[in-house]
Amino acid sequence: MNEQLLRTARTSTVPSVTVNRVLRNTYALLSMLFLFGAGTAWVAMNQGWQIGFFPFLIGIFAFSFAINAARNSAWGIVLGFGFAGLLGVVTGSNVAFALSAYSNGGMLVVSAFALTAVMFLGLSAYAMSTKRDFSNMIGFLTVGTLAIIGAFVINYFLQVPALWLALSTMVVLLASMWIIWQTQQIVRSGQTNYIMAATNLMVNIFALFNNLLALMGFAFGED
Repeated sequence: MNEQLLRTARTSTVPSVTVNRVLRNTYALLSMLFLFGAGTAWVAMNQGWQIGFFPFLIGIFAFSFAINAARNSAWGIVLGFGFAGLLGVVTGSNVAFALSAYSNGGMLVVSAFALTAVMFLGLSAYAMSTKRDFSNMIGFLTVGTLAIIGAFVINYFLQVPALWLALSTMVVLLASMWIIWQTQQIVRSGQTNYIMAATNLMVNIFALFNNLLALMGFAFGED
């Protein structure tokens, strides 16, 4: 997850044709993973599928390390679709909750989706065009991700609503920074494996959507 939380930024001299190929393959696979995850979310929403907090957490780490291990084989792609399915089940459950909990739930879901798309495209464009080097952010992003996961675990037992809100806000900010870092790693040849690139971006897109939906429900949800 997010370069498996342990991956170190690296730079190398790679021909532009290789960078373009990685970009093309990354976004092609990302599109397929997103569609599969969205389809799984739709099925999960209509079938009432849910997954517990700790099984989901274990699944995230299990898929992350498995994809990292299989990143140079076709199994990496298969595992990527499995990962997308896991994220889709959680997303479908969250969408179903928003639709049932708020009279304007449909509008909230559409708004969260639109904002996620705009943010992803904007952040990706910025990462591709800026001259600023974000490679030194890897330490901060890794520690921040681990800290937020730890905080989610703690609040699972405490159940403090204000902390859930704060954590969702931090996830949105952290996911945005991960997208910038990961995209720049591709265009600057720090990441040459499109399976890793696509699955890492996928995680952050789903994180953005689910946490934006939670924040919008808190701020604009109507009973």
